[in-house]
Amino acid sequence: MRSHITGLDHVIIAVRDLDAAAETFRTLGFTLTSRGSHAEWGTANYCVMFDSDYLELLAAAGEGGPADRVRAFTAQREGLMGLVFATENAEADCLRLGVEAPGNLSRAVATAQGATMARFKAAPLPPDTTPGVGSFLCQHLTPEILRQPGWTEHANGARAVASVTALVADPIGLMPAWDSLIGPAASTATDETVTIHTGKGLVFLCRPEDLDQLHPEADEEEPPAPPAMVAMTIKVADTEAAARVLNANGVAFSRDAAGTIRIAPSEACGIFIEMITSS
Repeated sequence: MRSHITGLDHVIIAVRDLDAAAETFRTLGFTLTSRGSHAEWGTANYCVMFDSDYLELLAAAGEGGPADRVRAFTAQREGLMGLVFATENAEADCLRLGVEAPGNLSRAVATAQGATMARFKAAPLPPDTTPGVGSFLCQHLTPEILRQPGWTEHANGARAVASVTALVADPIGLMPAWDSLIGPAASTATDETVTIHTGKGLVFLCRPEDLDQLHPEADEEEPPAPPAMVAMTIKVADTEAAARVLNANGVAFSRDAAGTIRIAPSEACGIFIEMITSS
């Protein structure tokens, strides 16, 4: 059976205080959506929307299994908790992967015409499906609702998620599982680091001792023990313009000779963020 996965849909960032995290991301130059909630899961969110993917700031707000998992994660740390892969047919992909059928999910979205329900089919993937990374499948049933006027316009010029990096003990050994998810030869190895080509956005798997080769300065603040997602690279229209926004907002960051912006986890809800000029 063929894969219906089209790439990264969004990145889940688990936080303890949702409104405080939203203010942190506004300071980084991102525009946030209205606050949403998932009645079925007991969670609440703000999103940072790009044209074809997005970031989700997620917090526990009520009762439910997903809320309990967010609480368990944030009891240890804030940061990158999961990846969500877009699928054009969630039921077919779940059948192909031999996992439980997707469930229905919804959340209210504020629009100029009033609150409207965005609807999805979503399925959590077992740990052995995407080893080293917690993940979900998501099929959008109402994609037009999620991108309201102005929501994809960011002061820092952000356009898309370029990549997410996870620390794992044995990147090479995880390649077959990822190829089964995405498709044949989706993962490639360079020395001990694995690059997963999702179709839209990259996932890097690396050993802790190799993190600074992918992301110089990322290990200056002690990263969590593997398996853990620790870094995210965002494409922006112009790193010079993004740097001016960060300076104006009092955000500490560094830049290299190529202009790449690096923001420490202490400034970004536990995530090492890089900003690069989109090509």
